[in-house]
Amino acid sequence: MLLNGVHLLPDASGALIWPARQLLAVASPPAAMAAQAVRRLAALARQRRPRVIVWMGEAPIALPAREQREWDRLQAEHEWIACEDEIQLSPLTFRLRAGPATKAGEIIARPNPLARYDGQVWPAFVIDGRRLALPAFGPAGCGTEVMSTAFLSLFRRPFQALMLVNGRILTRPRARLENPS
Repeated sequence: MLLNGVHLLPDASGALIWPARQLLAVASPPAAMAAQAVRRLAALARQRRPRVIVWMGEAPIALPAREQREWDRLQAEHEWIACEDEIQLSPLTFRLRAGPATKAGEIIARPNPLARYDGQVWPAFVIDGRRLALPAFGPAGCGTEVMSTAFLSLFRRPFQALMLVNGRILTRPRARLENPS
């Protein structure tokens, strides 16, 4: 994917990789799924070996002991950036919640996109060249359908949905996605 001149890679886990910066970014899942997300993030960090991790959302609270140790280790071993509102890593802007798209290069964590295709709903990355929305990092099924009025208002240009389907990434243009039932 190309966003504001920056080459980014979607990962089938729902994480976003910025290879040039050795950066891994994730949109935090709902609190009930935080422990599983921490385990997945620890495994992904061992595999991808990022220098920087951007956690977009609130820090999990009341994690089980094992996951709390993983959380602490991730923060100690990586340059850790907690994005609870907005941060600039030029030429990109990471924002927790979508607002009016005032400039190119915005990555948003909320709302988390879900795309409907062939009767199934999948977590997805959504990109229109100016803005990129991340899926929730965790189990599938939490988010906002991209063809809903609430989501469509965030993307004025034609967009692509990169759906996370059974460990693979399938790309579909907006015109090929289904409306919510």
